[in-house]
Amino acid sequence: MGGDPFSVVAPAQIKVLCVPVGQIQKSSFHGFVNRLEQENVIRLGDVSPNRGPHGTTFSPLAFPMGRVLLNIITTAPPPTHLALCPFEVYRQPFIVIGVADGKFYQGASDSNGKLNDTSESKGAPASLSKDGLETLLESRQKLASDFSTGLVHEALIFDCDIDSQSLPEGLTAIPSSEKSKTTTIKTVMCDLTSHLLAEMASFARSLQELPSIETPRVPRQNIQRPLARYSVSAGLPAAESSQPTPPSLNDHDRNEHRMSMPAHLLANLGSRSSTPEGRSMSPPSGRSSPPTAPDGIGSAPVSPPSRAIDRQRPLSRDRASMQGFGSNSLLERERTKSRGRIHIVIGSLYLLAGRWPDAVKELVDGATAAKINSDHAWHAKALDCLLVICLLYAWSNVDFQIPPLLRAAIDKPGSGTIKSSKETPMTSHANLNNDSPLPPRDVTLQHLSTMLPEVLTTIQNLQSRAWTFSEDKLPQLIFSETGIRFSRLLMLVDRSGGKLTDTNLDLIVLDSKAQHDREMERKINLSLQRAEIASFLLRSFPSTDTDECLSIADRTRILAGIAFLLGELGYRRRKAYILKELLQGLIPALVEARKRGAAEMGVHPAASLASLDAALVGTKDVALRLLHSEDEAGIQSFLKMVCRSYAIPFSLSEAMDEDEVRQDCKQNEKEPMTSVRSDTAKIIERAVRQASSKSFGSADLKLDILRLCINVCEALPDLEGVLLYSAELLQTSGSGIAPGPDDNDGSCSLPIEDQLRLWNNIVRTVGVGRQLGREHLAADYWDEFLIRGIEMIPSASNSPIPHAKGELDAVTKATTDSQSGPFLYNPFGPTSKAKQAKPLMVVGEETTFRVTLQNLYDFDLDIESIRLTLDKDSCDTPAQSVVVGPYRTQSVYLHAIPAESGSLIVDGCMVTIRGCHERWFPLFVGPWVYKPGTKGSQPVAGDVPSAIASQSAEKRDSKASQGPTTSSLALDVIPPLPNVVLRTTTLPQSAIMLLEGETRTFAITLFNASKSIPADLVLLTFEDSMAAQLQAAKELPQSELYELSLASSRKPLRWLKVDCEKSPSIEPGEELTLEIELDGRPGLSNANIQVSYAYIGVPLDSFKDRFYTRQISVPLTVTVNASIDISKTDILPFSTTFAWQNQQRSSLQSRPASAKKPDTPSDKIRSPSSMNARMKSGKLINNENRFQSLLSRIGLSPGDIAHCLLCLDCRNSWPTPLSVSIQVRPFPTENTLTSQSPKSESTNARLTYTVHETLQPGHTKRILLLLPRLRLANAHHPIPALDPKQQFVVSSSPQATYEAQFAARENHWYREALLSSLNATWTEESTSRTGMVNLRNIRLSARMVEALKLPELEVDMKLALTSPPSVDHSAQKIESENLNHEEKDATACQRDDHGLLKQTGPTSYTVPLSQLLTLTTNVTNHSQQPIHPLLRLQPLLKPPIGAHPHHIALDTSRKLLIHGLLQQALPLLQSGESTSIETVVSLLGRGTFSVGGVVEEVRILKDEGDDIQGERERRVWRIEEPLEITGVDQDTVQEGDQD
Repeated sequence: MGGDPFSVVAPAQIKVLCVPVGQIQKSSFHGFVNRLEQENVIRLGDVSPNRGPHGTTFSPLAFPMGRVLLNIITTAPPPTHLALCPFEVYRQPFIVIGVADGKFYQGASDSNGKLNDTSESKGAPASLSKDGLETLLESRQKLASDFSTGLVHEALIFDCDIDSQSLPEGLTAIPSSEKSKTTTIKTVMCDLTSHLLAEMASFARSLQELPSIETPRVPRQNIQRPLARYSVSAGLPAAESSQPTPPSLNDHDRNEHRMSMPAHLLANLGSRSSTPEGRSMSPPSGRSSPPTAPDGIGSAPVSPPSRAIDRQRPLSRDRASMQGFGSNSLLERERTKSRGRIHIVIGSLYLLAGRWPDAVKELVDGATAAKINSDHAWHAKALDCLLVICLLYAWSNVDFQIPPLLRAAIDKPGSGTIKSSKETPMTSHANLNNDSPLPPRDVTLQHLSTMLPEVLTTIQNLQSRAWTFSEDKLPQLIFSETGIRFSRLLMLVDRSGGKLTDTNLDLIVLDSKAQHDREMERKINLSLQRAEIASFLLRSFPSTDTDECLSIADRTRILAGIAFLLGELGYRRRKAYILKELLQGLIPALVEARKRGAAEMGVHPAASLASLDAALVGTKDVALRLLHSEDEAGIQSFLKMVCRSYAIPFSLSEAMDEDEVRQDCKQNEKEPMTSVRSDTAKIIERAVRQASSKSFGSADLKLDILRLCINVCEALPDLEGVLLYSAELLQTSGSGIAPGPDDNDGSCSLPIEDQLRLWNNIVRTVGVGRQLGREHLAADYWDEFLIRGIEMIPSASNSPIPHAKGELDAVTKATTDSQSGPFLYNPFGPTSKAKQAKPLMVVGEETTFRVTLQNLYDFDLDIESIRLTLDKDSCDTPAQSVVVGPYRTQSVYLHAIPAESGSLIVDGCMVTIRGCHERWFPLFVGPWVYKPGTKGSQPVAGDVPSAIASQSAEKRDSKASQGPTTSSLALDVIPPLPNVVLRTTTLPQSAIMLLEGETRTFAITLFNASKSIPADLVLLTFEDSMAAQLQAAKELPQSELYELSLASSRKPLRWLKVDCEKSPSIEPGEELTLEIELDGRPGLSNANIQVSYAYIGVPLDSFKDRFYTRQISVPLTVTVNASIDISKTDILPFSTTFAWQNQQRSSLQSRPASAKKPDTPSDKIRSPSSMNARMKSGKLINNENRFQSLLSRIGLSPGDIAHCLLCLDCRNSWPTPLSVSIQVRPFPTENTLTSQSPKSESTNARLTYTVHETLQPGHTKRILLLLPRLRLANAHHPIPALDPKQQFVVSSSPQATYEAQFAARENHWYREALLSSLNATWTEESTSRTGMVNLRNIRLSARMVEALKLPELEVDMKLALTSPPSVDHSAQKIESENLNHEEKDATACQRDDHGLLKQTGPTSYTVPLSQLLTLTTNVTNHSQQPIHPLLRLQPLLKPPIGAHPHHIALDTSRKLLIHGLLQQALPLLQSGESTSIETVVSLLGRGTFSVGGVVEEVRILKDEGDDIQGERERRVWRIEEPLEITGVDQDTVQEGDQD
């Protein structure tokens, strides 16, 4: 407790020192003092006059309206303050009160004077015991001896019901608050005031008897010099300060300097000086030159011209000329000056006594004398007291008149004064000279408020001028306190609009803490006086030259007062700078005091913090006792206020203090999640606040301030403060972001050495605190983004996989297809390991989590304990320790064991970092960087905490939305599952080598390691390397997509089930062997066998819930070597002549035996049945006439006329010989598909043949195969998809034309028909290894498809005689005789009934000349759509090669006679219909004629079943084998027959 030293009316306040006496508790002492402070204003009318001999000097009856202001303090003023008396007489405590607690001394006493607590004495009146009374009297005498400068010494016994009249003099009893009256304390204070007024008379008389009163001067040595002095401008040591030291006057200036020289002449003299500042001595405010006071106020009258100063004369001549007698002699001036000073001191006593009229009289006399004698210090003192008296008059509502001395301050306006914001000086003169209708008090107040700025400036200028005289050089303390008091007065007046009102008068006199309205607070921001008031205030700043003159306590108090007023004025940056200067000056003193305290304790300063703390508490240093006094708010509040001025938000300390930490630690032991889960929003808000504070303000200044705070706390010592500001320094220097993998730089701005020093300081401080028994002493961790990731690590073989009931239904179907089932790989469907919504944990099994930790600092982060936090306590999470390296993200693996099934949420970790509190850290996954708002939306540095605290709910919500987002990991806990492991496998080292097309079988053995849970569901899935080809499948044609789909659907791995209808099970502790078949396919390099097992517990038919499986992966390394490759494929058209000849022979063989000549050798004719028998025996295929045997097979069945030749180039890529066998089966037809009669089966068996070939290593052989041509009705159907979810294969390639799409479909279907009729195998004779030859590598071109297929529109031309000729019996006879000869020929000819027309081939005839022939053209539609055809026949002469050009060959008009049209439109042909056209021709000349042609589509008929996109063009069909007619003479025909 203590009064305000910067109160505006401090010269009118009587200091009352209250000290504890005897046994008294601290709380009781403060309570008693508070009761006295309630009556700190005493009206003289309420004070009884003292009847002593000198009671009339300061009698209250002289001015009953006066007030005595009591300043109750509990700390004695330091000697530096007492040394200022009697210049500032109010600094001396005139009343010394000993405060005693009556409960320790009060009680009923017996005859011996001792307290009697018996029941008989309870009714006796209360009194003081004899020992208690003696103790109180001794304490009162001790007060008088210890505080001898006091005028009144009184001991007040509180809570004492004894009548004070029965007590000795100097003791006063005060009842308790409950028993006291409303006037009890007031009466006591009035009695003390009366006693004081009586004693003040003797004190005043003693002062009047003094011959002179000296002005307080600056001491020659520093009272308490700090280790280093700091500059005002840059905070550097005085030796390094950039401010130049004011030079002293040289000899010439010293000669020209005269004691009575006016101020303006001194200023002119200083301006002509050679120094930069142009003055001889600098005032304490550090100004370049002292302001000039107005004439008649701040200086003595200027001498007349005749007495002007001759600047060329030495100073000794001036001094000699002034000696003599009279009023102007030096002796008389000294007497006048001494009398004036005494008047001023007496006037100050009258001011303290409340006798204001007497004070004005004395002060005016003293000020007049001081003004005449240029006693500037005392002149300023008198004006100060007069101004205070005017303010007290105004406050007490008493009419008064402004003293003429104060009016003189505005008669001649001076330079450098502060102008009023409402009235100019000229306006003030008008108001003073003219009559005003306002009441006298209002007029006076108006005049006083107008002249205040000039009066205050004059007083300060007078104090500055006092520095020009060495004997009147006032201490810096007086100058600074006066400046702060006046600045405070100007600020209060300016807040009320430049007027003195009752409200601000209460603030001025009583220092009321009433709240101002917002309108008054806004005025200070809009007023033009603010800058001038701040400039006026900064003149009170103690410069480096005056540091030796101020104690640490005084300097601290002055800087604190300046900082407070700067903050009130709105200059927060200047306030921050002043506070920094305060800390810089405080640290050396604290360190020095720490050393002195350690020396008094007899220990080293670094020996023990506890000893040093005790030493500092016991020290007699006033400043340190003030800092360590528990009565004050605490050094921590002050340091936090300094940090807030520099925009340091103190998010760590505000989030959780030590008490909260202790409470949370206790709660966390019982309920770990209850106390931390609600802190998520606070953590996010704190992270945003930390990051936002970095967007404004100077980072270097913040770091410097935090370093100063650490130094202060270390010097005290304050362990909590060291930890707090060390953590804040690390947090402020950090980036405050959550950096991404490569995006942001989140490094700390401090050097590595400073970071290590801070970390070691935190660890060392916590260790010292624990040695002292402070177990809960720890810091708060400085990075909110410690946890950057939490991920459950699934086991490779034991991770549960969820499945739906529908998948189980698919498994329970009775099917032998190994490809059915939900667990098999499907390239176009979902994989067996579908993505899970939540990770799964199993009851009773340990689950591993990978936690990613972030350390953005350059030192190792020692985490003593880290464990997962979940929303339920049904999971055991053991803690672990880890050391995170500098500036990195590091993973640590934590474990959790669930105890029951259900759902869990992992949202963070409970972490204990070495030296820090155990706290919960949420999970921040994504990167986050604070983005400041628009310009002007940021809070001011000093308003950071208040701006955040005053945000509305909407602003907080919007700010939280911009902050980082926390994440969590949701988990599902399922019931226990079996644990099946792989026991053995028949494959050595899980590797196998086979040839392409080879099939091998191996087995694996599984073992159920569970003790009580069986695996009643076992399924197998397979994965292989061939599935990678599907990744590029979207850019392939449709046919290639079909090939990949087909290859994927036919798995190279297959499970050979023993019982397909029942799923095998594995009981606990038993084994199960599974057989697997593997095919060697090109591109297969590795495979994976996945065994899925589960425990259902109920029959599969009745199971209705989800179930979970586990998988065992058996990886295989597969090596597939090449065996037989189809390197090249070709399909060539084959003539129908061989089939026609075979049919002719077959018809001759079918004639009756009577028609044959008996001598005809039957073995000369090759029977097809005999050839089939030889082929079946294998003798025909392997000999050299293999192709001849193939030719003899064609045409043996009806319609088996058109054939093609398939050429396969087979290469042996294996280093040993391989035998190849290719089987050709007939193409499936509609008849064979609908009915399988024995006759058709025998026909298929007869048409099936096999070709065998042995290939040497590295050799290639061509194998020729004859295949019948076929016609497919579905050649234009879409290419199907093997995936049941896709109807057709769709390619993502650009849309092709109609013809291209049709050709692609046609190619696909004819290729599938070709591959269905072929079957190729290979055999290695030495090892008996067999395999299949991959025929799907065969690709067909458009030419090959044309050679393989039969045309949709068939054109058949026949030639016959138009009219029968005359019968020639001789010719018939010749024919009959030559019949046997014809049968012997290799070829056969067919004649007509007349023997003139001979057919030599399927489309070749020999006819006589000049015979009418009928050419019948039969057109048949074999397609599924109707066709409207147009037939165009084209006869031409077929001369020998190169005989005639083409245009001559077309000219057949002279050799061929045609009756009819060669181009005719045919009727519309439906599917399966045919039409015939007859044309009469006759050959006029010998030669061979070829009749070919084309059939064109007249118009395109729309087919509704055609789904091919695009416009179709008209089709054209060409006659594949033109009709050849050879014309000869009739005789030539007959002669040829005879030959």
